[in-house]
Amino acid sequence: MSNPETPYRREEGYPERYRDRRFAGGSGQRTNRLEVQAIRQLLAMTDGNPDTPWLDAPCGAGRLSDLLPGPVVRSDRSLAMLQACQGEATRVCGSVHQLPFADRSFAGTLCMRLLHHIPGSEERRQILTELRRVSRGPVIVSFFHSISLQHARRQLARRLGKTQSGRCAIRFSVLRADLAAAGLQVVATRPLLRFVSEQWLVLAQQG
Repeated sequence: MSNPETPYRREEGYPERYRDRRFAGGSGQRTNRLEVQAIRQLLAMTDGNPDTPWLDAPCGAGRLSDLLPGPVVRSDRSLAMLQACQGEATRVCGSVHQLPFADRSFAGTLCMRLLHHIPGSEERRQILTELRRVSRGPVIVSFFHSISLQHARRQLARRLGKTQSGRCAIRFSVLRADLAAAGLQVVATRPLLRFVSEQWLVLAQQG
């Protein structure tokens, strides 16, 4: 299990490179387009109140924050990532394992590109419980689905010793059980590219 108190450090200049280059061209640009499309589709199923804040955690460099309805609070355990965020949204340094917000502080929460770094259900459930705790409404998360061409290719490369990726793919049934354990029920799903891309997005509501 990751230690939420462990300082999060990257090499100097990484947050700015991630912000400016990671999704600027090639496959990154395509991924960004598909993620934005999926988030918008899921948000269209929610009762967005333009006056009630949403939480983007972890927000990274804030790439997706502006998609959320209403005022946005960006939270990340990396101070450098928060400093790389652009715009006027509120920024709060903190870990998703123990979010520094009161219960039901937000209309909804977005958690993108985190759970595929979490190998065990216990830790995923801790994070999902925190996201549910601070939200009065929907929780949108992404995860990597193990039934996909991309995952099969990654597994083959790993067996051939070509990559040591720390990304963890799971079946949807596993994530559904983790969500249920955190008090959340699945409302809708959106795969980026069904059976091709690993990444899926899930809209959940409190049970």
